[in-house]
Amino acid sequence: MKQRIEWLAVLRGLNILLVVMVHIQLVDMSTGTNHSFCSAVAFPFHPIRMPLFIFISGGLLYLSRIRKKISTKALYKDKFQRIMIPFFFFVIAYYILKIVFNEFAKTPTELSLSYFLQSFIYFRGFPSQPLWFLAVLMMFMLMYPLFCYLCDNKYRMACFFLFCSAIYFIDSNLDSPYNVFYVLDIHHYLVYFFFGILFFRYELYSYIKSTAALFTLILLYVVSYYYSINLLSSILGIMMMCSLCLKVAHYLPNLFSSFREYIFQIYLMSLPFQTFVELILWKKVFYHEQLFYLFYAINLLAGLFMPVLIAKLIERCRVRTIRLCFGLQ
Repeated sequence: MKQRIEWLAVLRGLNILLVVMVHIQLVDMSTGTNHSFCSAVAFPFHPIRMPLFIFISGGLLYLSRIRKKISTKALYKDKFQRIMIPFFFFVIAYYILKIVFNEFAKTPTELSLSYFLQSFIYFRGFPSQPLWFLAVLMMFMLMYPLFCYLCDNKYRMACFFLFCSAIYFIDSNLDSPYNVFYVLDIHHYLVYFFFGILFFRYELYSYIKSTAALFTLILLYVVSYYYSINLLSSILGIMMMCSLCLKVAHYLPNLFSSFREYIFQIYLMSLPFQTFVELILWKKVFYHEQLFYLFYAINLLAGLFMPVLIAKLIERCRVRTIRLCFGLQ
């Protein structure tokens, strides 16, 4: 159990690192677009980063709730506090930040009550766009009784996984007015969430601990990535990262320990700090191509550690409601 938690902690740290990396934007003034290095470094992990984030969420739901047979009522109460309170708080916070810094924003925000209210239910093109994950995650949590039922029988698990894999390929109109809380896109993520439950329910990690398994998964991922087999690439990439972290955690169990316990807070708060580095420090104040790699590092570190610093300060607050707004207990 201890080893499993160690490698999972390393995996969570690696995952949030990939998420922050893909959000790094530093304009190249000669082209007016994001610097090619930013895209080149992050692009190979595109099929992995969010599927892995959702996979881990499913795995943690199994380990911390389903396996312990936590009641549905207790689960709903807990997840409303952990997910929806931060969701409402950060929709408001992102909207206010966008209004305050409208002159620097790439896409100015409309100052109106209707636009503000729509930010709570629509995400694409709104200041709340980074928070789509919370809405999708909460919908998965509402499916908790179904997941508990499925986990009692391996045939149900297998059939539902195949079902999730099949509906993944259904096209959906993300710009539809009916796409409230990303509901029209949930089928693209359910397969990864349920795979996390299945993966830990049957301890599939025990089959990918070897060095041979790791190199096989790397090879398969590269091939599937080259041929753009989306779902397969993501599943293989998830397993590849799990196998890698199983190996790494054996030698470096504390890897990423400086930020891996705050991945939720980093997800919630990293973008404003990264945007400040990009639009103010880099674009307006210190722009020089010879400083690019320095500012790439600054952007990465700001995205990781500024949220951690804020989270550590909020943890000291005695008002529980404030802590809950930041996803802290």
